[in-house]
Amino acid sequence: MKRSKRKTVWAYLDGKKLVDVVQAALDNHMMVDEVKALLIRENPGHEVTFKVQ
Repeated sequence: MKRSKRKTVWAYLDGKKLVDVVQAALDNHMMVDEVKALLIRENPGHEVTFKVQ
């Protein structure tokens, strides 16, 4: 049985790696979408992007 690598979602602030969104959601008992919205709301004037890796 071949096991695939686990993927996670990284948040980037102005192109620099900021935080593992999945781990932050688990640590704070939140949904991934809630953490994404929170990051966007807390960083006005910055470009927040998300990538699955």
